[in-house]
Amino acid sequence: MSVISRSIRHLLETEKMTGSQLADDLNVSEQMVSHMKNDRRKMPIDIAEIALKKFDQPFFAMGIMHHFSDGCAPPVFSGDSVERHRLAFEEIMVNEAQEIVKTLHEVSFVKNPKIVTVEEKERVIEAIKELLDVEAWAKNLAALLCKEYGISLKECYRKRQITWIARGWMTS
Repeated sequence: MSVISRSIRHLLETEKMTGSQLADDLNVSEQMVSHMKNDRRKMPIDIAEIALKKFDQPFFAMGIMHHFSDGCAPPVFSGDSVERHRLAFEEIMVNEAQEIVKTLHEVSFVKNPKIVTVEEKERVIEAIKELLDVEAWAKNLAALLCKEYGISLKECYRKRQITWIARGWMTS
């Protein structure tokens, strides 16, 4: 089953809606929803954009963004070794965060990237991998907390963006 199919099934289940209702919301045919849900048709990017704007379901959004970013957005962690409980997610997230802090203390980014050795570059690559682990677990934990506590992830992002803009981390 594809990421899109799992994401659509998750959305239908969590929103307690039918394929017909989803079709109406996305302005597509019920058949199109069925085809996407059953991996007979790919989700067009314009439909993905409409769905992301329409629904505030973090795991649905993560699946869609992971797919359409060619894997450059965190996936939904749902493998066999993942215990889908907020305390388990929190423990893994804390462990991953501690690992990256340790790694960042050990890796130096002071040297000009153009003159680093092969070994130094390998350490940078390992640091990036650990940063991606933290990003992915943080996103999964945030999504799970929003789901379980009934909090809007979109609203959380909107409110944080005000802070990020004030800190000069981003522009509006």
